[in-house]
Amino acid sequence: MTSESIGQRLTRCREAMGLTTAAAAARLHCDESIIVSLEADRFAEIGARVFAQGHLRRYADLVGAPTAELMADWAAQGAALAVPDLTKVPRAPMPVVNSQAWARRLGIVAAAVVIAVAAWWILQGAGVSEQSTTTSEPPTRPLASAQQPVAMSEPEGSSVSAAASVPAASDVPAATPVVASPVEPPILANTPSSAASTPIAAPIAASSSSATPGRVVIAIDARADCWVEIYDSAGRKLYFDNVNRGGQARAAGQGPLRVLLGRADMASLQVAGRPVAIPAAFIRNSTAYFTVDASANLRPFAKPNEPMTEQSP
Repeated sequence: MTSESIGQRLTRCREAMGLTTAAAAARLHCDESIIVSLEADRFAEIGARVFAQGHLRRYADLVGAPTAELMADWAAQGAALAVPDLTKVPRAPMPVVNSQAWARRLGIVAAAVVIAVAAWWILQGAGVSEQSTTTSEPPTRPLASAQQPVAMSEPEGSSVSAAASVPAASDVPAATPVVASPVEPPILANTPSSAASTPIAAPIAASSSSATPGRVVIAIDARADCWVEIYDSAGRKLYFDNVNRGGQARAAGQGPLRVLLGRADMASLQVAGRPVAIPAAFIRNSTAYFTVDASANLRPFAKPNEPMTEQSP
């Protein structure tokens, strides 16, 4: 029996293949921190026991290590391991945000908005001044000039025609309201009339995103060794175990159910007997986190901070 630990044997096999830890992580589609934890025998850093077992098996197959021997040694060591916190599954480091750069960008955007508002205000003021200048011209001058030739064209000796010209002049002021009335439309043009006619459809779209309540029955078929955890809406544990290749995990409970599925790329999901595809966006480090309701709707799974409770028999 070898005196090397599990991690030392994995490291030796990886180096014999000429792989780095980053290259091995890229082939397994997981974080490099998981590879480092496996080779350092720090299995508790990976997360739940089922997670560590699945990653160990996949890594041993990749580097050509004796998988059955390693899994037997790990099973003997795992009996003494405490159940780890599921919230400590490794995650890639978050990018550092430069707050000063964002402050400069916001300042530039604010200055652009102020300049745009000032330009609009100046242009609107110029339009109002031109409009007021146009409407301030007296509309009665053409009428006065039109009346003067009528009075001068009358012969001096004809009193009848002079008397007839008086009612003709009295008819002209009747047209004055017609000339003055077009001054009003520019005032009506500045009043908003269609700003409040846009329909609002956001509440309808938001209402369709709620989960459908009710009892949910799911089944997970494994095409390779997988690990499965299923909880109901109250946080009670419905399933927590490995599923061997060709096996099936079944659970039923009040929805929506919360599912943690290892090796999700090698498993298929059924809801009430109907096959449902697991979106690739829900899978990270070969593990899928999602909820499923009675209508077979899948949503990303937000893991709770509090520990789950066992289902009462």
